[in-house]
Amino acid sequence: MLNDTTTERSTDYTKELARLRLLAQTSQENGVTSWLKDRAGQDLHTYEPLVWETVADLPENPHLDSDLFSLRQGTETSGQVDLTTHEMKVEMRQIVAMNRRVRAIRVARMDHLNADKAILYFHGGAYYGGTPEDVLVAMRYLAEQSQCVVYNVDYALAPEQPYPAGILDGLAVVAALKPDYREISLSGDSAGASIALAVSQLCRSMGICTIDSHLLFYPTLIQGSDHHGKLWDDRTIDIVPEQRPAMHRFYQLFEQLDTIMTNYYVDGQALDLTAPLLSPLLADPQSFKRTTVLIGEFDPFRLQAEAFIKQVGLANGDAHYIRYGGMSHAFLNFTGNVPAVQDALEMAAKLV
Repeated sequence: MLNDTTTERSTDYTKELARLRLLAQTSQENGVTSWLKDRAGQDLHTYEPLVWETVADLPENPHLDSDLFSLRQGTETSGQVDLTTHEMKVEMRQIVAMNRRVRAIRVARMDHLNADKAILYFHGGAYYGGTPEDVLVAMRYLAEQSQCVVYNVDYALAPEQPYPAGILDGLAVVAALKPDYREISLSGDSAGASIALAVSQLCRSMGICTIDSHLLFYPTLIQGSDHHGKLWDDRTIDIVPEQRPAMHRFYQLFEQLDTIMTNYYVDGQALDLTAPLLSPLLADPQSFKRTTVLIGEFDPFRLQAEAFIKQVGLANGDAHYIRYGGMSHAFLNFTGNVPAVQDALEMAAKLV
């Protein structure tokens, strides 16, 4: 339900991908360059059909079970299609630094094995679930298109290893790789994007390095959010009337998820949820140079992502915002099946 995938492919995949690739930037103001890649014609403000299948049958007032086993099952993925056309090298690495041992999957083109730019990627999964393998197909394509070496990090998961364990794993990987690369960028999806932003802050404040760019796929950016506030007001989202009830039910589901994942992430620790490592929306936006947010039109985290990128743009003047019509949360699960996902990975590769 929360992480649905498909083995089907969108109709007119090639034609729609070509259209998306040709769309020019929509605006450039207050330090943010935006691309609003809406669906065309009569499909404007409607769900992409394969995404619609994942939300159409949600019941009224949906309930999300907080049982950890059930939640982790909901983060499993399948059915993605490899998009690469070059020979790739994928290998497991054990990275040891700062008294931590972290597994990472190193992905690179065979003709760019010694590239001097690296991307460290943190998978999604609401802090309690997911694995690097879930996004491996997407990371192969990102590595190919960016010609960077991608390190897909297997960071510690809550509640067995709650905050800040996952962040410290990421910090250790940066510290270990820093001598080997001219540029290091951080990336992630959903909760993994939040981990990436926390790692970036620590790298800067501890003097380890300044992160060169940030690629954030549908990030979660604030803990303990007011679900009745403007960051969750789905009434402000344009959508055709017949699909609005389903979108609202999906928002209701994510409001529950938002609380559940925070509870597992902090695991009973007496913490200030407004701390910038926990809630990057409340961090100093000058910390995040060259930041790109890629998000779906109907993603429940869209409004907080828009608030974040506006702050970062005003502070640094080098932010990018790319929104995909018809898409919702966790769209990397549709890699190779929905053309917007391929376009998003290509855009991210260009902006690294």
